[in-house]
Amino acid sequence: MAHPLRLGRTLLLAVAFGAYLLLAHLTTAPDQPSTLGALVAVVPYMGIALMMAWRSRHRLPALLLWGGLASLLAYHWTVVESRFEWIYFIQHLGVFSLLAIGFGRTLAAGEEPMITRFARVIHGDRLAPPLQRYTRGATLAWAIFFALMASSSATLFFAGSMHAWSLLINLFTPILIGAMFVVEFIVRLIVLPPALRTGLADSVRAFLHASRGATPPAA
Repeated sequence: MAHPLRLGRTLLLAVAFGAYLLLAHLTTAPDQPSTLGALVAVVPYMGIALMMAWRSRHRLPALLLWGGLASLLAYHWTVVESRFEWIYFIQHLGVFSLLAIGFGRTLAAGEEPMITRFARVIHGDRLAPPLQRYTRGATLAWAIFFALMASSSATLFFAGSMHAWSLLINLFTPILIGAMFVVEFIVRLIVLPPALRTGLADSVRAFLHASRGATPPAA
């Protein structure tokens, strides 16, 4: 019984997330001040920040800091309404820039590629040469992908239309990430022998843990 409930909860979260992204696009693409757009941009992050403050070991200072930030947003709300797209931009550019740097720096001389680290968790410390080559190449591919996402976001934000930029960050980003996972999985099937392959779900878990700055349970 637990499995259907977990599946239903996952599907519900996916639908809610998709609806949020669509609403974010519909309020951002017109490039007009919007009370609804500002609320969609601000409320989720402030809600997350409030939960973090409540769970903090230093709850009172954290809640006071949250209250100060909320008061500041309320005081400058007209500015937030007219420039709420900057919240999305900073988040999108920041996340993909950090991922590009995080993956890319592990390709430097003397460093171990990010995905190679993940592979050691499931395959042990002694990796077969084909797996070492593949994980290095996969790390490079993901670093390039993240860098392209960040640069595309910045280019469209400053030199393109708001509609095109909103499409990229709100609708195309999850599609492109999913496509990248599928392409990497197909390449893995082609270049690695069966004994060295891992599943697509493992790649997803590795990405999620990498985005949190943690070591994944599988690769």
